[in-house]
Amino acid sequence: MFQQNNQDTVGRIAEPQVNKAKKNKLRIMPVSDSPWAPTGFGTNTKNISCILRNQGHAIGYGGCQNQRHATWYTPWPLGQTEKETDIELLPIIYPGQEKFGEKSFDAWTGKYKPDLVLAHLDFQMFKHMTDKKTPSHLQLPMYNHKGVLLNRKERIQLINEAFHDAAKGPKWKLGCIIPYDGEPSLPEWKLQLDNVDYGVAMSRYGQIGLKKDFNFDTTYIPHGVDTDLFKPILNATYGDVKKDAKKFIVGCVARNQHRKNIPRLIKGFAQFVQKNKLSPDQAGLLLHMDWNDAMGWKFPHFAEQYGVADYLLPPQMGTLDSGEAVDEKGMVNIYNMMDVFVLPTAGEGFGIPSLEAMSCGVPICVTNYTTGYELIKCDDASNEDVPMYPLGGQHNEVGQNGRDHLEEEDICERGILIPYKDMWWDTPARAAPQRAIASEVAICEAIDYYYNNPDKKLSAAKAARKHAIDYYSWDVIGKKWIDWADKITKEIKK
Repeated sequence: MFQQNNQDTVGRIAEPQVNKAKKNKLRIMPVSDSPWAPTGFGTNTKNISCILRNQGHAIGYGGCQNQRHATWYTPWPLGQTEKETDIELLPIIYPGQEKFGEKSFDAWTGKYKPDLVLAHLDFQMFKHMTDKKTPSHLQLPMYNHKGVLLNRKERIQLINEAFHDAAKGPKWKLGCIIPYDGEPSLPEWKLQLDNVDYGVAMSRYGQIGLKKDFNFDTTYIPHGVDTDLFKPILNATYGDVKKDAKKFIVGCVARNQHRKNIPRLIKGFAQFVQKNKLSPDQAGLLLHMDWNDAMGWKFPHFAEQYGVADYLLPPQMGTLDSGEAVDEKGMVNIYNMMDVFVLPTAGEGFGIPSLEAMSCGVPICVTNYTTGYELIKCDDASNEDVPMYPLGGQHNEVGQNGRDHLEEEDICERGILIPYKDMWWDTPARAAPQRAIASEVAICEAIDYYYNNPDKKLSAAKAARKHAIDYYSWDVIGKKWIDWADKITKEIKK
């Protein structure tokens, strides 16, 4: 059963109740920068863990969290609880300012003794793991166990032994599920990728980009969605608010980050209600994210600025720190409150809320950049190349596909691709991924299309749901992970 963390284990490593792998199976330690909770990385890694455990692999799930998150470290139901047996939760605590939790990660790999560490992190966070594969320095003692200074022969012998052990690296292999959310890649990523034994790309866009930038080969396995759980339902609720067929709800689920481009969504929504002369009783904006994130946007300010404060549905979530986040069943209600899901993101490694919305039968409108194209445009979710759409030049220069308005090509069977107008870089030096910024005009047009074409909205909803089932259900994605693990097992056990 699950080993749950609580306040008594905060700041120290609890002893795991070690489960055993079946014959010719692996001890796998998935590591995510999310706890076992309804977040993008956390949800995906949780499902992968359950699937591989059912195949006979021993799983110890390492979730990165600070001490305030520790009480939040509890399992969320998948709908089928038998999937969740014999998975150990290994909290990787951030003690103080320690990056990633190196000490607790080292402690868990020493205690759990995995054959494979499967990292589902961004590049910055799995740097510590790649460093373990090729140590940058060695610390050697100057004295022996008796406190006597080592002579030259003893020092040479110690150095030879240390470098021999370091060259062998850790006994575990490193697999990484790599988020690639814009190009060009940072050059220093290559040093980390050189130490990755098995790379998995969560999108075709990422697979193409990693090959182009670093000649790095990956296995393509996208995120999955529990289509039995995330489905259309009647009588959806959001807190005390019930779904009203007479009220058109525009929704977005995301982490409150600058790259999600939420102010443009608010402004586009404002233009939409003004154009159609809609009152707060006729239209609403549901922003399911942490309104108080210190690093994010202050939504009430923008809502007041653009005159739509009365249209905002009040937030129905706390934070991971407070332990009040909505569980997965609650998320199903939230998606079903929406008439259309809009994510004008500046770049996504995958964007699992878009997929969850599709599975719930909600048309999606996503920026035509990174993985949005795959969800809306690609027919088979696996075999089609996706455009990289590079935007060269200076800041804010309109490049390829840079425009303000929707065109016929943007309106697809299961959603709308929002064209981007401008772009910016993550750093002033432009040595980081480019970000594509959709305009409020195109956002307004996308929302307006589904509001004034209810038959098109219904057909898009059905097509989105079908696509999620056919290509992203865990029945489909799970087989990809089983095949991948079988291949890896043969190589490691050889």
